[in-house]
Amino acid sequence: MIRFIATLTLVGAFCVACSSGGVPLDTYASDVEAGAAAHAHEIDDLRSRYLAELDDAVAGLQQSLEGAALVDAAVHETAGRSLALFASLGDALDRYIRDLENLDAPTVVSSEHQEFVDALISSRAGISPILEALPTSTSFDEIDRVIAGSGFTDAQLRVEAVCTTLERAIGRQGVEVDLRCAGMG
Repeated sequence: MIRFIATLTLVGAFCVACSSGGVPLDTYASDVEAGAAAHAHEIDDLRSRYLAELDDAVAGLQQSLEGAALVDAAVHETAGRSLALFASLGDALDRYIRDLENLDAPTVVSSEHQEFVDALISSRAGISPILEALPTSTSFDEIDRVIAGSGFTDAQLRVEAVCTTLERAIGRQGVEVDLRCAGMG
């Protein structure tokens, strides 16, 4: 009888381990939170760096140009710096998506995890049209339209929503995380 109970206990433990899938939730939560923090930090650094570079470049242009020549040069500089920024954002997203895909999400949050990855992939796909259109932009309005009308911009609300859903799903299991969902992308 004792052997039977021991066997049932082992089988039960094995079944729980199989049904939970992936790594323990607290390990997963720690890994996904660390990845979110690293990604957010990288994105903030990229934005700050490219904005500072653009400010410096435009300040230099203002010292040597004026009127229409200044505007044309500033548009060209803005389009070029925006192109570099979005290319870098795409690279950062590629790494973040790859890192998330390599995580073994526990079953209790696996669908939310996959929805988050899928939303990031959709967001990433929206960068290519920006990269194609920016070089031909001839005004600040065109640059704004290219960026604002892109699939990347459109996908940001979905990315934030599914990120929040994943964060809450983890929280419902008793593990609090901060995936930095606000302003994600």
